[in-house]
Amino acid sequence: MKSALIFILLGFCFTQYVTVQAQNPIGLKVSASLRGLLLGAAVVVKYLQPNIDQGQYNSNVVKNYQLIVPGYELKPEHIWLDENVYNFSDADWLLGATPNTTGWVQQNGMQLRGHTLVWAYDMRIPRWLLDREASITPEKAKTLLRNYIYTVVGRYRGKIQWWDVINELISNYNNTRPFYIANSFWYRKLGIDYVKYAYIFAHEADPDAKLYYNDFGIQQGGFKADRVFDLIDWLKSENVPIHGVGIQWHIKVSETVTPGDAHYQTAQRFIDRNLDLMVTELDISIPMVDSHPVDPNDIQRQGLAYRSILDYVLYFAPRTPALLTWGFTDRYSWIPAATNYTQGEALPLDANYQPKPAYWQMQDDLARVLLNGIYRLSPKSQPSTCLGIAGNSTRSAVQLYTGACNQTNQQWNLMWLGDGTYRFSPQSVDSSALNAYNVTASTGTVRISEWTGSFDQEWVISCQGNATYRIAPRNAWQRVLAVDQTSSIVIMNSTRDERQQWIIHQF
Repeated sequence: MKSALIFILLGFCFTQYVTVQAQNPIGLKVSASLRGLLLGAAVVVKYLQPNIDQGQYNSNVVKNYQLIVPGYELKPEHIWLDENVYNFSDADWLLGATPNTTGWVQQNGMQLRGHTLVWAYDMRIPRWLLDREASITPEKAKTLLRNYIYTVVGRYRGKIQWWDVINELISNYNNTRPFYIANSFWYRKLGIDYVKYAYIFAHEADPDAKLYYNDFGIQQGGFKADRVFDLIDWLKSENVPIHGVGIQWHIKVSETVTPGDAHYQTAQRFIDRNLDLMVTELDISIPMVDSHPVDPNDIQRQGLAYRSILDYVLYFAPRTPALLTWGFTDRYSWIPAATNYTQGEALPLDANYQPKPAYWQMQDDLARVLLNGIYRLSPKSQPSTCLGIAGNSTRSAVQLYTGACNQTNQQWNLMWLGDGTYRFSPQSVDSSALNAYNVTASTGTVRISEWTGSFDQEWVISCQGNATYRIAPRNAWQRVLAVDQTSSIVIMNSTRDERQQWIIHQF
């Protein structure tokens, strides 16, 4: 791929590097988790079954994401079949049907974002409501809305942390309705107050859930975004519980995002209103002709665009807890059909589930925190010591040394492997590598061994600020490289104390 010079500022950790691809990426989930970010994707529930694409759809979701959003299966038109008649089959499969049961989400250690309780267009209202509209009084409409939200939110109380309460309320066209909202069954029956009711009912059904407004075309300000700000201000003036805004980000590859631009300014305006933000439906489409990009270079531009939006999310952390793409593989993207096949290839994995430059750019942005080079490693708990090897064989033990630490057995050649991980090799035995053993034991062991490229020789590094880092073995990335109470070098569970943090300085 084309090389791209990238700069990352992470607390006080700074790197400058060229992106690299590898065969076996560790997965975006690991890299995002270590940065404190939830990375997610919209999914189609039926595709999560093991017989779909030889299980590749399922396995890629589990490998790359901590968070999912059902693209269709939690929408009213799918769930609400009639008054007091519901289809919870897909949602129950995901979450479990009762408070004490679990589903696919919990069994895979994931979380789920609820989308959506109300979609503010008649084309997305359950058909039976429209068919009976003439006979439904405002009082009955309010009761129906309350009962529906109580039923759905209450059924999954404690299992869904975030809900899109209202989706796409603001019309793209001028009209005389408040805030230029769309005409819909709910507006005709209850007026603008239906928006308030929806949030109030959702909060009553699950007081711990974070309630969002979700819309497209608002990421860089403008007329529609201003109407959303007006709506938010009104809801807050009415003491309506609203906690965040979902910005969809269905964009074209030509849209650029740079620090301080209109995208950043718009995000800050939401945050100034004490709202969290999520990128909820990101895809970046490329002009296509005959199923191929018009300009092949757009694939590289798309990668940089994904990276720039990830940078935007990281910049505003912790007010931006998650980034979700609308799908994850071009195999099932909605973009081609929606654009008469003039746009496409909008997602990080291609139609064969292979990572594209967008994937590699995101992984590098999240996981690559140090340049290749020669480094000294010192535990924060004992900064006057350094990590080295005892002897000059490829099976040497590792230990702490005191003093100047200028011997080659006390210096480490750090190499980015392109898969989200690093290799540590002692300068004195450069053909070897730091190796983690027995990583599932209460305390795993560490020594060097001949480099073979195995996963137990690969290490994940995350910046803790002030040139201090967390180092973890790839095959047990939730654990850490640490110094135990006897000054032995071990693998242990993370407690975030200074024995598990490393000061890494380049020679």
